[in-house]
Amino acid sequence: MSIALIVIGRIEKELLSILQAGISKAFQRPVIFGQAMPEPVYAFDKRRNQYLSTAILRVLREQPETPRYGRVLGVVDHDLYVPELHFVFGQASGTVAVIALARLRPGFYGLPEDPRLFQQRALTEAVHELGHTYGLHHCVNPRCVMFFSNTLHDTDRKSSAFCLQCRVCVRRGTQAKG
Repeated sequence: MSIALIVIGRIEKELLSILQAGISKAFQRPVIFGQAMPEPVYAFDKRRNQYLSTAILRVLREQPETPRYGRVLGVVDHDLYVPELHFVFGQASGTVAVIALARLRPGFYGLPEDPRLFQQRALTEAVHELGHTYGLHHCVNPRCVMFFSNTLHDTDRKSSAFCLQCRVCVRRGTQAKG
């Protein structure tokens, strides 16, 4: 089955092309674009000035077209959070996932923009969250895409590819040990 990319709000076309190609390569599955969604105003928390990722996941799950796809990845250019954390780069639940682009941009931290670095971070987080939709948990290999990213340093250190053990598990649909 295919993986659907769902644009939420406005996302650069170049980034979407990079995500489509990279995700297809990582999972060896077709990646198509589902129907775009408007800005997620329903998920905005004024007190935190962030968007609640679980609200976005719920709306993605409820889209009429979602059951037609094997997996769904929403892409949003906002800062996401869950109540127990200050922020999340992304989140997955069942066959649906979302990634947040805001904190992946060097400019978020007052640094000069670096399009290649930003694109690599976005692809790494996209593959990571989709990995969870295939049943993978966090990997102990710090170079594997499934390694937990607590900071951007973790994201930058790891690859956007699965380690051998996780790659075998994605293809089989089983969870890696470790």
